[in-house]
Amino acid sequence: MEPVLSLKNVHKKIGRQQIIDDVSFDVYPGEIFGFLGPNGAGKTTTIRMIVGLTNVTKGDITISGQSVVHDFKKAIGHVGTIVENPEMYKYLTAEKNLIHFGRMSSNVTKEDIQKRLELVRLSHVKKQKVRKFSLGMKQRLGIAQAMLHGPDVLILDEPTNGLDPAGVKEMRDYLRRVAKEENVAILISSHLLSEIELICDRFAIIQEGKIAKVENVKGESEQPARTSFFTLEVDERDKAQELIADRFPSIDVQFLEGRLRLQATKDQMGEIITYLVGNEIIVYQSILEKQSLEDRFFEVTSGGVS
Repeated sequence: MEPVLSLKNVHKKIGRQQIIDDVSFDVYPGEIFGFLGPNGAGKTTTIRMIVGLTNVTKGDITISGQSVVHDFKKAIGHVGTIVENPEMYKYLTAEKNLIHFGRMSSNVTKEDIQKRLELVRLSHVKKQKVRKFSLGMKQRLGIAQAMLHGPDVLILDEPTNGLDPAGVKEMRDYLRRVAKEENVAILISSHLLSEIELICDRFAIIQEGKIAKVENVKGESEQPARTSFFTLEVDERDKAQELIADRFPSIDVQFLEGRLRLQATKDQMGEIITYLVGNEIIVYQSILEKQSLEDRFFEVTSGGVS
């Protein structure tokens, strides 16, 4: 499957300062992709380059095969975006707001407007003025507005800002529906790690203008030879530790509640288990310790998100 959004060796310099340094990642149809990083890491600058609000110094960004750098008008026609709280006309109804915004695109029909309202579950209040809407309803109407022209990519900057827990869950459910039913690629920039973990398929962490990690939320890294923590339950713990230390001296082995705990790649673990069994050690089980997204974020950034 071809990516619908692709950043290839993207750089951004302001004066002599390198803001974005060789950033590359892809987002695919139907995928929800998280874009994470501490404040000042380069998230907003990257998004501004994707939507053409600031120029790319070097490299290229393509959207549905069209270059943002070389043919911006064609590329941006495939994008829908919401930056924080969507701006709507409060004195108009939900339906009339969408009619108004639909006039800005030549291909939006009345059927499209009704379809978008149904998608975000606002058909029952389409005749209600937006000033009576909760923040969550306004956010959902914003998604409908951004989807009017049938974009291939939806870009959201902090889409759950200001929402209460119920509103956050609603937003999560609607974005999943949009990605699945419309086969839209969704890029979400956020500092709420727990939400990214619940909604996204993959994520990228940007640190000091560089991509530090691109990984599946479930923990499968796109970077080769990623190490993880494993615990081994064996019959002869002391002998097993000695064997590992002798054959694999670079791997630190610790005792943990009657088991061995070590950090290694999957390939190394395969070699270790084979070696232990070959030396008459019974391996009862090997357990991969699952890291939360927060753990992985702090492992990369060594700092907090303010």
